[in-house]
Amino acid sequence: MSTLDNGNIVNRHMMHVLVATAEEEVYRGNALRVVAPGTAGSLAILPNHAPLLATIRAGVLRIDCCHEKQEQRCLHVVVIGGFLEVHANNVTILADAIERAHDIDEARAQKALHQAQSEVQMTGHTERTMLALEVSLARLQVVRQRLGGNR
Repeated sequence: MSTLDNGNIVNRHMMHVLVATAEEEVYRGNALRVVAPGTAGSLAILPNHAPLLATIRAGVLRIDCCHEKQEQRCLHVVVIGGFLEVHANNVTILADAIERAHDIDEARAQKALHQAQSEVQMTGHTERTMLALEVSLARLQVVRQRLGGNR
């Protein structure tokens, strides 16, 4: 069963999602799917998911919604650490930091990726170098998605 709410299709097969940092609420709304970078691997959360508490690492956070009979992304951002909780068809993500696509400069992100790759080669896979590499890759993925392709 579904109804139309402000042009959005809302049905009982959706879940409510809240994404926030300590500074701001980033997103609040219904979703069909949430894909988050968990520290133990990628997490795909669908409606009626079992209760879950997980830590998230740096990477791309994607929330898919349904607008006017077609699925589309409501949110596609870089998330840098935090926690994800699923309970009773509610998903709460408390992120350490979030970067939106429009705030990311592709050239700077590309330069940061090259620097991170060089650091990994010189110093090895330290926690700091791997975080820099993950954040750089996520920034490029998000900004390229915004620009409409996988270049």
